[in-house]
Amino acid sequence: MQLNSFLKDPLAPSFELIAGQNGLNREINHVGIVDTPNFEEYLVPDQFIVTTGYLFQNHNDRLRQLIISLDKHHSSGIGIKANRHMNTIDHDIQELANQHHILMIWLLDDEPMSTTFTKINQIINATHNNELHEIVTINQQLSFINHHNTYQHLLDLSAQILDAPLMLLDSHFSALYASNALLKEREFFTSFLRTQSNIDYLNLQEKVIVTFKGKQFDILPIFSALNENKAFVAIQTPSQPLSDFQLLKRRQVINAVGLANSRTDLINETEFRNLSGFFLNIMQGDLGTEAINHYLRNINIDVQTQYAIAVLDFTTSKSIIEIRQFEILQTLTRWFINESDWPVLIFSYKQQLVLLIADVINPRIFLQNLYNFLRKQSKLEHRFTIGFSRITETIHKLNDLYEQANNALKLTSKSHPIMRFRPKSAHELLNLLPQQESRAFVEKNLGPILDNPELLQTLETYMFLHQNVTAVASAMFVHRNTINYRLKHISELLDVNLDMPDVLVDIQLAILLLN
Repeated sequence: MQLNSFLKDPLAPSFELIAGQNGLNREINHVGIVDTPNFEEYLVPDQFIVTTGYLFQNHNDRLRQLIISLDKHHSSGIGIKANRHMNTIDHDIQELANQHHILMIWLLDDEPMSTTFTKINQIINATHNNELHEIVTINQQLSFINHHNTYQHLLDLSAQILDAPLMLLDSHFSALYASNALLKEREFFTSFLRTQSNIDYLNLQEKVIVTFKGKQFDILPIFSALNENKAFVAIQTPSQPLSDFQLLKRRQVINAVGLANSRTDLINETEFRNLSGFFLNIMQGDLGTEAINHYLRNINIDVQTQYAIAVLDFTTSKSIIEIRQFEILQTLTRWFINESDWPVLIFSYKQQLVLLIADVINPRIFLQNLYNFLRKQSKLEHRFTIGFSRITETIHKLNDLYEQANNALKLTSKSHPIMRFRPKSAHELLNLLPQQESRAFVEKNLGPILDNPELLQTLETYMFLHQNVTAVASAMFVHRNTINYRLKHISELLDVNLDMPDVLVDIQLAILLLN
């Protein structure tokens, strides 16, 4: 309890104040008697000293030293029995007590010292018992409401316990929930914190105080398993310093809000892992088009949205990369995406981060911003690089785009940490064409024979063997005249001259696209 509460207790005698009234917010949890010059050895924090004054009679130097020592040991103050050995306190002693915020009072002169000592102890013990009972009650209330009610109920009860309104902030300093008195202020408070407070909330580790609309708020981190996932609680700052008991109640509230927030974290993490599992199934070819579309619709993702794929990976050998480092990379990347609401999905695959970047944003600009952000984070101890696909496709083609991004990743270096896929062959180059255009080109040049395997195989072999009819006949185990007949039939169906170079180029490209 604080000295101001102690002095207001009905059991407390009417003590006369001498000096140090600005120390009334000091805690009093013990009482002791001073009767020897070596008093400093026995001083402890939150201790209130009582004395007959005999030790200090005609020894102002000792009283000065006691005041300094009480402050040094964070003790409460001193009570001197009135009209026993002392009946006045020099002005300079009073000024010293005021300077050190050490309360000085006169104890009743008509009451035995033992009685005064006992009364003070009784007040302290009764207060401790009442506080303990209240703490147990608060714990039961918070526990019950945490399991049976909403964030709104929890914060309203917490505001009642603390006698102060409060808000719950996510890791991006957005006020998600608030007690009733602050419900209408959430949007304004969020805007103020994110645009005007200049607080590095990603790396905030301890309490900060902000002033919003003329009122001060204590903002305290609520830590999760990963600090990057931490939330915050904003509590309106009280007009007077908090007592130890009030700080304990605040800690109870923060723990209860943290428990509720951890359940939300668990739900979000489960959703993330489920989505990652879905992407892994696509990568492994375990899902058909209908199954993919059904899942995407259930989680409100447009099946027609096209994505570029990027892969983030450490450049250091996997054998010496700690799992914790990969978790930090993943969590910081997710934080960055959510911070600006980028239209990007993310999952992990073979200890790589895979990003699906919607085609409404420029993938290189996004990845450069992400890279710059991650490079500033001291928690990442290893260098990483990024490769990304050249084209965009729907999620159904995730595996193909991943191969492009992974191949691009192999081209990265310290001087070029972000690379876009570069085709190394004609096949890879043709794969960059949009599927709709590829199908249209194949249909235009090969359409009439696509349903005739014999003619299609003959034309492919003819092109592969550089239009050598004899070699084609030998490879297909038929007579040369049969090949000539088939080629004539193909020319008629396609309405082309197979001797023309430009025709052969178009057919060759169509066959490559078909395969």
